[in-house]
Amino acid sequence: MAMPESQDDWSKEDIVQLLECMEKNIPSNDRHTFKMTKSVMDWGKVAFKDFSGEMCKLKWLEISYNLRKFCTLKELVLEAKENVNNPSKSRKHKKHPDLPKKPLTAYLRFFKEMRLQYLQKHPKMSNQKLTKVLSEEYRKLPEQLKLKSVKISRKRNRSFRSKWLCSENSTLI
Repeated sequence: MAMPESQDDWSKEDIVQLLECMEKNIPSNDRHTFKMTKSVMDWGKVAFKDFSGEMCKLKWLEISYNLRKFCTLKELVLEAKENVNNPSKSRKHKKHPDLPKKPLTAYLRFFKEMRLQYLQKHPKMSNQKLTKVLSEEYRKLPEQLKLKSVKISRKRNRSFRSKWLCSENSTLI
């Protein structure tokens, strides 16, 4: 689907008003995908100011082009309103740059240490097969070795938590 041509005479306020008009005209029991609801929507009721129903429909096509596609029209209109009002707002929760990585688990430490050795011995082995072999090797380890490794991992994890999560820096995550 090609993106519709831009309609440059729309201000931010006009777009917000378009979205509000659309929101008012979406049936309360809307459970269809947005494409289905869009096709049966009465765009004449959405029209406002000097913008005809067809112009509103075209502008909506332009706005919705970059939005997610598997949701109801009502959800898309709410999302579009949020994007218009806060265009720079990020959806992802960003971690503080000074926060160190969590310590590895006992298994991941074992995997990381042994992976290079196995790759040197078996250079043609696929990553999937290598993972299976290493996980089997870890299972075969004597319990005493595993317990020692687990204790070290738990100690590092406690240290990490006490230093970063229980202090005033807990807001950094």
